[in-house]
Amino acid sequence: MRNLLKILYAYHFLILFIVLESLSLILILENNQFQRAKFIQFAQSVSGNLYGNIDNFKAYLSLKEANKVLASENVNLRNKLEAIHKVEREKKDTLIDKYYKQRYTYMSARVINNSVNKQYNFITLNKGSRDGVIQDMAVISPSGIVGVVEGVSENYATVLAVLNRNFKVSAKIKKNNYFGTLSWNGLNSEICVLSDIPHHVKIAKGDTIITSGFSNMFPEGIQIGIIDDFDLKEGNFYTIKVKLSNDFRSLNFVTLIDNLIRKDQFQLEKKTAHD
Repeated sequence: MRNLLKILYAYHFLILFIVLESLSLILILENNQFQRAKFIQFAQSVSGNLYGNIDNFKAYLSLKEANKVLASENVNLRNKLEAIHKVEREKKDTLIDKYYKQRYTYMSARVINNSVNKQYNFITLNKGSRDGVIQDMAVISPSGIVGVVEGVSENYATVLAVLNRNFKVSAKIKKNNYFGTLSWNGLNSEICVLSDIPHHVKIAKGDTIITSGFSNMFPEGIQIGIIDDFDLKEGNFYTIKVKLSNDFRSLNFVTLIDNLIRKDQFQLEKKTAHD
């Protein structure tokens, strides 16, 4: 204790200076929008570079697993391409023009920071605006949905994760196409809740839940998870617990999806809502 007092006495002017400087900086940032924006931009750049360096080290240690994921994705893509070619060969005379119009573009990225233990979890990716990333792009992994791009800087992007209480997406039961709203209640990193499914719908544990396609970000049919449990809410609607197919604790590579006609759809729906 005596040594601590000696140190404080010896450096009390320096400590006072640091405290006053910190208070001045806080006051400036609290009362000046321009300086606050510049500070946030600087902080994002510094944290992005830090996450990038940490991620490079992690990537070096997990090259075997990363290659395994990439190989699996390549196999899946080859199978999907083959299925498309098969349909084109078998139904060449009946295909209409819409099959040749590209609606979505895809981009790969790597997770360099992630959280699962908060109420409002975000994910940081190693790609940004200079790579073509824009706000509201859907983010998926080989196992299922991950989230939606929330913020974008030149070199990095932040993703509003499924494990965020502000995240919502239209989802449906694969076997019967009944749809509702999927959200996270902040209790379990493996479980989300599907609501608005009426009580007369026949459901069972193990039923597959996928994206409905009603969102202007996620294509139809993206895997979400399976029904883990359910009960009736006030006798009219089910409260369905969905076990997520993604393990958010081990995310590595993800795919970003851009809906090329999202703007057109959004403007039409907005106009219709105001008419």
